[in-house]
Amino acid sequence: MDKISYMNNAKKALFEIPNLMKGTFISRPNRFIGEIKYKRRIENAHIHDPGRLKELLIEGAEVLFTHSKGKLKYYIKAVKTNDEWVLIDTALHSKIAMKIFEYLPEFSKVKEIRKEVKIGNSRIDFVLDGVPLEVKGVSLVKDGLSLFPDAPTERGARHVKEIIEHNGIILLLIVRRAESFAPNWEMDPKFSKRLSEARKRGIKIIPVQVSFDGNTIFYHKKIPLSDF
Repeated sequence: MDKISYMNNAKKALFEIPNLMKGTFISRPNRFIGEIKYKRRIENAHIHDPGRLKELLIEGAEVLFTHSKGKLKYYIKAVKTNDEWVLIDTALHSKIAMKIFEYLPEFSKVKEIRKEVKIGNSRIDFVLDGVPLEVKGVSLVKDGLSLFPDAPTERGARHVKEIIEHNGIILLLIVRRAESFAPNWEMDPKFSKRLSEARKRGIKIIPVQVSFDGNTIFYHKKIPLSDF
């Protein structure tokens, strides 16, 4: 999908991220810390995304970040690649999902929304009128195909298992330009097998296109599932 067709899709503003600053990514010493250059200084910034993000967090990439309320001074929100800002703060997923519920017909009649509910051996993101819903953010795209996960995830496989057992829903937030979605068999066969099983059993798997312009997060539309 080209940039023009993507940006011309009808989009709906969800919310803004205030007080953003811009810097340059240097390195990722560990899973939770990114070194960034800001005002000629090298600073440590929190990374709230368990994925590997190898194709995004490369030396010299522009990043947007805010002040942090945690141990580190800063908190990375997005990274720029191929002229698009990609959200890498998984703490935003719940808030994004809550906004998107308003635009999806599947949720138009929902009366009760509960967050972070323990179901089986997992804590699931939402329960909508008794139906569990798990949210996953997808930032890996290859040749127009969005893929999840970008790192092995036992937790993700367990979540899908619970969704299958409780006849729930999986909402996929595709945070980059993409034409369709598929599980990443090469990276995580176990998760991919579980997701394939969920689809065969009739579990609703809903990939939705999300974008970020460096200030505001937008919802575009649902995108199709690829064959899997």
